[in-house]
Amino acid sequence: MAKIKQYSLGQSLLYVVLWCIIAIVLHYVSIDLSGVMNNIQYSKLLVLLVGSFYLNYFVLIPRLLSKRKVRSYAASLVGTLAVVFGLIYFSELPFYEHHPVVFDTKTEALGYLFIPLPSPMTLSTGIVLLCIVSLAVSTGIRGTSEWFKQENQLKEIENKKLVAELSYLKAQINPHFFFNTLNSIYALARQKSDKTPDVILLLSGLMRYVIYEASAPRVYLKKEVEHIRNFIELQQMRLSQIVRIDYQVNGNPKGILIEPLIFTVLVENAFKHGIDYTRKNTIRVHLDIKANELHFLVSNPLVMRRQTKISKFEDAGIGLDNVKKRLDLLYPGRHSLAVIERDSIYTVELKLTLERANHEMHNH
Repeated sequence: MAKIKQYSLGQSLLYVVLWCIIAIVLHYVSIDLSGVMNNIQYSKLLVLLVGSFYLNYFVLIPRLLSKRKVRSYAASLVGTLAVVFGLIYFSELPFYEHHPVVFDTKTEALGYLFIPLPSPMTLSTGIVLLCIVSLAVSTGIRGTSEWFKQENQLKEIENKKLVAELSYLKAQINPHFFFNTLNSIYALARQKSDKTPDVILLLSGLMRYVIYEASAPRVYLKKEVEHIRNFIELQQMRLSQIVRIDYQVNGNPKGILIEPLIFTVLVENAFKHGIDYTRKNTIRVHLDIKANELHFLVSNPLVMRRQTKISKFEDAGIGLDNVKKRLDLLYPGRHSLAVIERDSIYTVELKLTLERANHEMHNH
């Protein structure tokens, strides 16, 4: 059957061991009737217990109970127990009719004892009760197994949904980044600046990082820091006359893994939305790494904003809202993102609990 394919080797071995234990226990607790009859009854009992267990596990539950056919399932259980009762009763009846009501057996301590032989009704009822236990156990085991299976499937679906959402959010960042950078090159080209070839060279390195390295779920923080430095250098070439950049990295980024392009987006927004072309500007980019904590701060002048009433995150364009969503997905309970407007300065502060690379990745 198709369902049997899902039955792992480990489960099979476990059940073989359990049934062997049950068989041994049944053998030693059964009444010794000192004859072939006891062995026949014992064999019948074991076959019916095993048969009812697996009939319920592999057939009745998946075909009826799992499909919410509760009445059909209940009727099938009653039918199974009726068949068990009939098999035992009518197979025991001929023997019972041709033998005495008592069976004598000899014990070392007491000599001959007369032990009442159970009637077919008593024996059949007892075995049916044991089969009910077997059916209940198989239902419990199958139900628990199905619950764990559904939980794993839900987790898998959630993981796929998470990956798809992250991919979508990351896909938003790439064109957003490239369009803004190309605008910078366009501005230099219009000025016929000698820096244009150097800017194009820097851009090729930035594009290589975004397209190839940043496609991974995690990147080394050291790589991300280098990418930010190159981006700042590119902006400095374009805006050297009106922008002073205060860029600091404190602490050792070595061996730290981070979601790619989160910091880049925050820095990019500072240059895109925080430049006042009528005066000198200062943009601060500070990264502090201490033990398991990371503090990233970006600040820029608060220029004239649109008068429409929108949130701080939305006002920063796709970038900051995108970062917020990715942080919520990837660092739940392990980050804080604050936007502060004070004294004509717009500041974004991000605090993260860090993840260190394992030894193997570190060596790699």
